[in-house]
Order: sequence, then C-alpha cells, then structure tokens
Amino acid sequence: MKKKASYIIAIIIIVLGITGYTIYGYMYQAHRDISSEGIDYYLTSDYLKKAMGVDSTSKKIIDKVIQTEGIITSIEQNSVIINDAVQVNFTKTDISNLQPRIKLIIKGRCVGYDDLLELVKIDQATITNQ
Repeated sequence: MKKKASYIIAIIIIVLGITGYTIYGYMYQAHRDISSEGIDYYLTSDYLKKAMGVDSTSKKIIDKVIQTEGIITSIEQNSVIINDAVQVNFTKTDISNLQPRIKLIIKGRCVGYDDLLELVKIDQATITNQ
C-alpha cells in the first residue's frame, strides 16, 4: 500500500512540475523584436486610419507589424504624429533631428485606435527612410 501511495505522489509531483513549467514558459515569453520582423501590412497613414474604423479590418491589423508613411504634423517627447492620423511611439530611435512637414516612413506594431483623439497608435517603431 505504501508503494502504491509513493507512486501516486511521484506522478502528482511530475504532473505539477510539467504544468508549472508550461505555465511559466507561456507567461514569460521572449519579447518581440519588431525591427527584425517582416512587415505584415503596408498602408498609408490615411488609409490606416480608415481601416481601423472597420471592426473586421482592425482585428486583422492589431498586434501586426505594419509599415506606414506620411508627413509629420507634430512632434512630442518620444512620439511623432503623422498626417494627424497616426501616433508613432519610438523606443530606440533618436527623433531629435526630425522636424514637422518631413515625409516619414516607419515600421512598427499597431496597438489600436484611440477613439478620443482619433489616432491610430503604433509602438516599438523604427524609421525606415533615413
């Protein structure tokens, strides 16, 4: 009887160990490097804003790597707004030499659409035309 109980305890410990390892691997995945990933969609900033207004299209675009282009309309601390349609947040790119009214092509991850500001949000972006 003791031998059977020890087998059951060993099996339970092994199953819990495998389950714990699987959950840990799922929860703490390696971070995505957007700059090294391929482009899923190439859209102009105006078309991107229109596409995010359609639910079926926006679900396909969110969390995908996109490349977009447009004219810089304003520059903030660590982000740029393109064509008053797309807010682009940079992580490693120095934007101190950028100026308004310059054409910019960027690659980044589409995060979603801000209904209040009416802007498409892109993060982890890099400049591809400089």
